[in-house]
Amino acid sequence: MLEPLTAELADLESCLALLGTRPVKLIADAVRPEFGETEWDEPEWSFKRAGERVAAKKLLPHHEDTFQFSMGGPASKQDFHRHEHTFEIYVSYSPMTVQFENREGRTVERRVARGVLIIPPGVAHRVSFAGTAFVFQAATAGAQVHSDRTSLAAPGA
Repeated sequence: MLEPLTAELADLESCLALLGTRPVKLIADAVRPEFGETEWDEPEWSFKRAGERVAAKKLLPHHEDTFQFSMGGPASKQDFHRHEHTFEIYVSYSPMTVQFENREGRTVERRVARGVLIIPPGVAHRVSFAGTAFVFQAATAGAQVHSDRTSLAAPGA
């Protein structure tokens, strides 16, 4: 497809609300039918619901997997994790909180009321959202986003 793609925020947020703790992925390495994903092959993004669950949603595959784009919300959950070669960039008009391991190895928390949160490669972290947040992941050094993630024990566990 060689034209701009669009997605209405109301549709994205409706889909996100039905996904529980999972994000809405818009660009990822591959379409995963087990998550109800189908290829985004029309200009307008869409999803289909079946009762209180998502039956199908569009995803733009980016097979090189050097970039992913998704969105999360207050119900979205992350484990404590680290990427060695991937930047994570979060953008929201609502508060976001990041729990991370600082240079001294202590777990600290930082909050941004609304704006941008950038997690450089190598920083162990977990992010939570008070509202809708857009998540951009960009791999460096020839890495791929989907294979550049290590889950870690939660701080204090």
